[in-house]
Amino acid sequence: GEERLWNFYLRLGADALLVRSAGMLQQLLSLGGEGADVNGVTVPELHGDFSLNAANSIAFKLLLGSGLKRLAPTHDLSGGQLVALGEELERAGVRGKMEVVVHQHLPVFHTEHCVYARFLSDGDSYRDCGHPCETNTVHLRDAAGKDHLVLADAGCRNTVFNAQAQSAAPLLEKLFNAGVRHFRLEVVDEPAWVVPELLERYRDLAEGQGEA
Repeated sequence: GEERLWNFYLRLGADALLVRSAGMLQQLLSLGGEGADVNGVTVPELHGDFSLNAANSIAFKLLLGSGLKRLAPTHDLSGGQLVALGEELERAGVRGKMEVVVHQHLPVFHTEHCVYARFLSDGDSYRDCGHPCETNTVHLRDAAGKDHLVLADAGCRNTVFNAQAQSAAPLLEKLFNAGVRHFRLEVVDEPAWVVPELLERYRDLAEGQGEA
């Protein structure tokens, strides 16, 4: 029942869609790609995520050439390899197309078992659980006392996100000098007031101001 999720995403009217699978990319391109009219809805910019596993300039050129506006490299690359990839893309004339995730709470566990339905409902599935995931927040606390957020997706699967955000702050200036111009910060359940300060901090680091 997930084959037509693209239809739901398009109806959201977003400025851009973050494409996380080759199947979704193929579907959106078959509809005409960015700018195409699909039943009165325009396909927005398409940005490729890390899960497309682009690890070198060859993969970047192939995926960007298919119709992606920007592309995040695979998480398998080290800091040094990210800088080297940025420099390689710069030499190849592919400037400003790489988007590096520099702040994120890594997903540490993924399951089809729904914690929300199990502990906050008497139901067995989305048909009778009452959708407690839409009105409640669940964290799992580890032995060290850290609270890891649990989020449910559209398919009722649960993902546990690490309480401690992973940061590439020490690499920002090097990435900027390597030609990278797009950086992504991913937050999960941080208070809204934290976000502007977080963005300003990373911007300053990218411009060589302050210390990581």
